[in-house]
This record gives sequence, structure tokens and C-alpha cells, in this order.
Amino acid sequence: MAETAGRTAAALPEGKYFMVLWGLAENFGGMTTMCLHRAGAFSRFGGREAAIISFEPKPSYQALTDRLREQGKLAPGTQVLNVFQHYRDADLDGLPAVAQPAVPEDQGPAGQPEVVLDPSGEVFMRTIMRPDGTTVAHRRYYRPDGTEFFRDEAPVDAAGKPLGRYLTLLDRTGNAVGRWRTAGDFYRHWMRELAGGDRAVFIVDSGFAAQVVAPLDEQHILKLVVIHNSHIAGGGDPFTGKLATGRKPIFEDSAAWDGLVFLTRKQREDYELRFGRATNLFTVSNPKPRAEALPPFEGRDRRRGVMVVRLESQKNVADAVDVMALVHQKLPDVVLDVYGKGSLRDEVQARIEEQGLTEVVRLRGHAPNAAAEFETACFSLLTSRNEGQPLALMESLGRGCPPVSYDIRYGPSDVIEDGVNGFLVPARDTAAAAERVVRLCTDAELAREMGRRAWERSEAFSDTAVIGQWAAVLEQAWRQVPDRVVLSGLDFTLRELGLPAAGGLEIEGELAWRQSAGPALEDLVRANLVVGRRAGGAPVFFPAEVLERGPGRLRLRAAVTDGQLDEGVSGDNGFLDIYLQVEGNNVLHTFRIGYPGGSTWRPYATVHGSLSLQYA
Repeated sequence: MAETAGRTAAALPEGKYFMVLWGLAENFGGMTTMCLHRAGAFSRFGGREAAIISFEPKPSYQALTDRLREQGKLAPGTQVLNVFQHYRDADLDGLPAVAQPAVPEDQGPAGQPEVVLDPSGEVFMRTIMRPDGTTVAHRRYYRPDGTEFFRDEAPVDAAGKPLGRYLTLLDRTGNAVGRWRTAGDFYRHWMRELAGGDRAVFIVDSGFAAQVVAPLDEQHILKLVVIHNSHIAGGGDPFTGKLATGRKPIFEDSAAWDGLVFLTRKQREDYELRFGRATNLFTVSNPKPRAEALPPFEGRDRRRGVMVVRLESQKNVADAVDVMALVHQKLPDVVLDVYGKGSLRDEVQARIEEQGLTEVVRLRGHAPNAAAEFETACFSLLTSRNEGQPLALMESLGRGCPPVSYDIRYGPSDVIEDGVNGFLVPARDTAAAAERVVRLCTDAELAREMGRRAWERSEAFSDTAVIGQWAAVLEQAWRQVPDRVVLSGLDFTLRELGLPAAGGLEIEGELAWRQSAGPALEDLVRANLVVGRRAGGAPVFFPAEVLERGPGRLRLRAAVTDGQLDEGVSGDNGFLDIYLQVEGNNVLHTFRIGYPGGSTWRPYATVHGSLSLQYA
């Protein structure tokens, strides 16, 4: 049972729509699943067709897309477009030839070609490697008739020195009709062709693809990137942890985007508490189909739970095994069916066997429609270490199956009201989780009522509701286009740092930038001195004073007293880190302040409070 298109959502703004992935693999996780589903939902509930676009050099997606349509993961009308397939089929004859920049002669050694065929057996690509076996000399791409349509070359001179990269588009007679020096420039050329000068929206799900899309600056194009997972590596402290590697370029150049779209309110709030606020930060839940009607409670197995999960470290399925070991001590006939696969399958199976639970925790492997299993289960479990927004949790709620979940960042607390439509327990508290499972399996009225409320509240992330959220965000993003600031550089130079005798510190410095579009940043920028607590806790912001304002530059002064430094700082915070944070419209950037000047001697206080100098 699934949500139908009979319900209406707010219409999406007029324009062309594209969902952006780097590629579409045979096996994929929640990010790609959501991308494909969103494309179909935009058509069914928002009134706008949306295509999936990708950049990987793949000869065909036909067999894969056919299977995805059969499985219901790709809507019937959703197109899947690929840059290489596009130009392989495009009519390039008649386009004007290009001559510059000329491609230097390759004087380096090369090996034998590696050949990729298309599904019909025709050559799609030949790759020539250097003798080291890892460096590409050039790639050539071919049409089904054998003519070359694209060339990607990295020539070297006789000494092996790289001479740059050259990407060339060819018509059927071999004339160059397009040439670029980077792959990103070529991909963005295609995206501009897809937009065709019309209003267009590109919604990016892949962190790798985001690096392609970010530099695309056109007034008629909106770029939004979805933050699928925690912005912090490994789900660490949201205020002191390192930025997640795959998303770090997005956060460090957030001004390049019309929208950073967080899946949960709490993650966006944590991000703003750490970095500040900007006009291009939004929250839109992932959509998740729900049962059209509440599945009957009588059809549920009161002694069965379900997990739909990847068997990977982040998902922490080992804890679920430990939970069921405790449940088994009180209710020997309760079982947990785990649907999914992953690199830790053998490790999880070994843990199951060590605890004598082979008939209790059953690894069912991959199932194409595993979410339907929630309709006949009494409970579900989520024991992840961290999440962006756990889709399996939403599927459980949408089918009236009350979840027992660790209260982790991010997602569970946004959709579960503890004791009402599910249970939240502290992370890693297996005893508490087991106790909640036992309650659901032994209290029929509690399980029935929780299941009903779970299904009712899942309306908040139905396709209808979520497309309404997207419509509101996109309308706002289009309204903000005239005020979008486009920068090609933003730097802060510390000129003076003072340590007053009364305590605290003072800084003075210059903020400079190069701007190519939007209202003058010097008229709207705000700056703050930021004190970060290294051991944990949200940073504190202190407004900076503008001493001098001019085109492309500000001179700033900021100060903080000893009392302000001490306020709210716990005893384990022996170090405070100092930053300068800058914000204005879509601009949001944080600078780590380094020690000024070229002196090798730096002041420090002795244990007796005396002033000394230390050789750096």
C-alpha cells in the first residue's frame, strides 16, 4: 500500500528540474533511493517533470533503469540522462569548429588500450594508460557507427611534464566543435544546454557531483544541495568535530549555493549554532511513502520485530543483537528479522551465534520490498551511531509499526515523540531498548495505540507534505536570486592582537573580497568574534565593530572580556579557540585566526602569572 497521487500538494515553481548524481550504480543506498523517489514525486505531486542526470562515463543505463522501473524505484516518466550518452547521440554536425586552445603533442610513453563496449557490443570507450598503470594518457569515446565523438587528453612533454588537460567534442567528420580544459567546465556546458536559457533547478544529492555544480553561476539557474548525513565526520560533537570529508567543500563554500537543504530541523539548528545563519539554509524532510490506510493490528505478529538496515559500522547492528539477547531472557519466542546486506554481515552473524541467537536474530539479506515487512511486525529497532535522517525509521512509522530507537543525531527526535508514537532511549542503552521491546510485545493496547499514532504522524513526511515544503523553499530561493552575492575570493588578514591588562583579548584586521554579482557585500556584511570551546559545547559569538568600510573591504575590530570568556565554560575546557565569522545574505564563512606577525617570540604567562616570551 502506498500514497497515491490523488492528493494534491503545492505546485512547484515553473521551470525545468534535474536531480544530480555522479552516477547510478547497480546497488545503491538511501541517498540514491531518495533522489530517484523525489524525481517521481515532483511529477506526481508537484506537477513538474524532473530528470536524473549523471556524469560518469557509462555506455548505457537502459537495463538498469528498466529494472528500477519494474521494482517501482524509478517512476515511469522519469528520464535518466548521462552527459556521455547525450553527446554520443547528439547531432553535432553543423556546429562551428573551434581551434583554440590547440592540444600539444603527447610525447610520453603509452600502453595498450583498455576497451569498454556498449550493450550491443560496439566500442564505447578506449582508455590509454601510461606504463605505470595508474595514469591516464587519453580516453576516446565512440558513437555506435564507430566515429569518435569525444576525446579526453592529458599530454606530457618528452621529460614527462604534464601539459594540461584537453577535452574535445567532435562532429562525425572529426572536427572539434567544443573544447574545455577541465572536466567540470565540460559538464557545466552540458548543464547549461539542458537548461536552455530557461529557469532551471538542479538539486544535488552526491557530494562528488556537488563539486561540479557549485561553480555554475547563472541568474536563471538555482543550485541546491541536500545534506543527507551528519555534517560532522563520524557523527562526532556537532560543535567541535571535524567536518565530514565528502561535504567539507560544500560547507567551506556555502555561498556558492542557492540552498543547503538539511533533512532535519535539529541538524540545521546545530549547524547554525556552530557557523551562523544565512539566507540559503533550509530544512526539507525526505519524503517517504506511507500506507494508504493503517495496516490492521490483527495482521501483526506480536512476537516479531523488523530492521531494514545496511550491515555497516555506522548502523551498529551489533547493538541490536545485544538488545535481542536481553529480550530473549524474558520473551524467548520474540524474533528480529534483519533485512539488508553489507560488509559486516559475517561479523554480525558471528555475534548472533556467539550469543546462541540463531533462531532469534535472523539475517534475511536484501529484499526489494523490505519496507512492507513493517506492516506485519510489532516493533522495529534503530541502533545507529549517527544518521542524517533514517529512512527505515520513517518507513516503520508510515506503516504503523512503532519503533524503538536510540536518541541520536539526527532524525529520531524529529519524528518520534517518546512514549506516544514510538520510544526514544539513550544511545548504547541496550537494557532500556530491550525493556521497551518487551513492553510492545506484551501490552497489546500500548502497541495498537502507538502504531496508530505512528501512522497518523507519518503524514508529516508524506509525498504531499514534503513536496509542499520543496515548493515553499524553491519559491523563497527564486525570490532571493537578486540578492545572491557571488564571490571569487574572501580573505581575512589579522593586523593587531591585544591582551589587555584587565584580561580578555582584542583583534583588529581587514576583510577583503572580490565580488562578481549581487548587492555590495560591504553594505550588508556582519562579522563576529567567535569563541569555540574545544572540549565541547556551542561556540559564543561577539559582534565585531566596523572601523572602515570600502568597496571589497572592511576594517574590523572585536573584543571580548575575561568575564565573557569564562561565561558558561565548563571546567574541562582548558582551551578556547578563536575565529572570525562573517555573514550576509547567502555568505557564511568562518576564519581560524592565526597568531599575527613574523616574530619568532610569542607571549605566555608563567605559573606565577608573570609575562614571558616563548620561542615559537
